[in-house]
Amino acid sequence: MAFYSIAGLNVSYSSIFEHSALRSKKYEIGDINKSDIEVSVGEAEISALLKRAPNLTPGEAEYLLLGSAFYSALLDYGGFFLHSSAVMVDGEAYLFSAPCGTGKSTHTQLWLRYFGEQRAQILNDDKPAIRLFDGRIMACGTPFSGRTDLSQNKIVPVKGICFIEQSPQNRIIQMPSSKAIVAILNQTIRPRNIEKMDKLLAIIEKVIKSVQIYKMGCNISFEAVELSYNTMKNV
Repeated sequence: MAFYSIAGLNVSYSSIFEHSALRSKKYEIGDINKSDIEVSVGEAEISALLKRAPNLTPGEAEYLLLGSAFYSALLDYGGFFLHSSAVMVDGEAYLFSAPCGTGKSTHTQLWLRYFGEQRAQILNDDKPAIRLFDGRIMACGTPFSGRTDLSQNKIVPVKGICFIEQSPQNRIIQMPSSKAIVAILNQTIRPRNIEKMDKLLAIIEKVIKSVQIYKMGCNISFEAVELSYNTMKNV
């Protein structure tokens, strides 16, 4: 059993395969008396996932299952994950969400080039946690970052959330709350358990009351970075 500090919580889990252990290394801490979250994934679960997704390696399957179990437990601590690429600039997080292949990671990579490594870093490139801390909406790096190992064990305030789509022209608008709720639900896991679903909806409601949510059409350009940053920063 190994112990980790993830999203401000003490988390424990064992990994059968090296893939999960390597991805979790930067979050590892020494032995602790008690974990907030204990995650367990068995060989039967891994085998079942491999039957559904034979393109995965056993290590990748275990990694996905550990992440899913962690995020399910996180709902009990006022947090959830948003399928997004989260970039930090000057200590604040900007989250860009979209279906796979839309270009969210391409967009945040442009932020790194535009601002430079002294000001901008990737917090998590695929599944950052969003968690409520003393009334503040915070973005948290986690080991569960998709295909790339781009994550940092940091917790920073969320400045804005933006749902992006490809467009030849750059444009951005604020989303109404009703559409923002649907957009967030479409980019996270919806629990089957009613109690868990109620917790997720309660957290999302707090997020949209505290953080501006945007929809953006963008191309691959520094102009797109300037538009999204200036719009979200100046709220």
